Amino acid sequence: MIAVTLEERLNDLKKTADEMAADVRADDRLLAEIRQKAVRGRVLSPIRRKAWALVPAACAAMAVLVLLVLPLFKTGPVSPVIESIAAGSTQVTAQPSPVTSADLPGGSVLLGASSEKPSFRSIWSGNSNTSFPMILVNGTYYRLLTSPKKLNKSLLGQAVGTVATYTTEMTGEGICSNTVLAGETVYQVNGMGSAAVAANIDGTLRIFQQVTAGSAGSVPSSLSQALGKAKVKEISLSGVARVTDPATAQQLYDRLVGGASYVSASCSRTSQSLHIVYDNGVTLQLFVSGTTVMSAGSWSCPDFFRQLGV
Repeated sequence: MIAVTLEERLNDLKKTADEMAADVRADDRLLAEIRQKAVRGRVLSPIRRKAWALVPAACAAMAVLVLLVLPLFKTGPVSPVIESIAAGSTQVTAQPSPVTSADLPGGSVLLGASSEKPSFRSIWSGNSNTSFPMILVNGTYYRLLTSPKKLNKSLLGQAVGTVATYTTEMTGEGICSNTVLAGETVYQVNGMGSAAVAANIDGTLRIFQQVTAGSAGSVPSSLSQALGKAKVKEISLSGVARVTDPATAQQLYDRLVGGASYVSASCSRTSQSLHIVYDNGVTLQLFVSGTTVMSAGSWSCPDFFRQLGV
């Protein structure tokens, strides 16, 4: 078989096109005929009929050209983007990876522009005269929370005792307060363990969260003892994310208390807060510095922040 080069086929195509248009002459006679037929609205002129007649040949020539040129651009096989392995194969051992916010259920973590992220706010009550509003119960400090403004009486647990002294000197054993009057009963809060107590202030039931005052006060043996025992329904880290799915929030909470390691007894104010909302309606707060949380002492929790995607 005699090989026909691309150049020879293109020359044959040009020759064919010239022969098909050979009887078309662009002279005065043709021009006059076109003008007359345009005025009368008659059928296509001979040159337009000839042009349409060339369309099939042009299409065929284009197809031939593509078939000839396409092999010149052919490349090698493309490697797969994701390699796979047969089920049950032991050639690859999957390594567990940390869960981040990308792995959490859709809609459970709210991230976005700065205006959409939870803003910083502290729910620990501010100064009262020269000190924070507190109750001291046998060496453990509890600081007044601004939310809720009135605690539901159904959350009251067993009575801890009564306030023996109303004083600004918040030291010593027994129960004293710079906010709750002497003689008022101090209660445990259902679902909070030793993390919170409640007492009446001017006839309104209020809640107090366990903290350390600077570096003073008892420090729990674990972060879980400084936080509630009720189920968690929401976690909010200011400037980062709000986790609204209860199952996901509980998962994060378990990682927070399970992976926390003690740093020191100190607790200081920062510009970032972590709020934990329990299913009984109570919200507890921790200040955040890097991967350290602070309330009753300071605790390092890198796994928690890594799981949240920080």
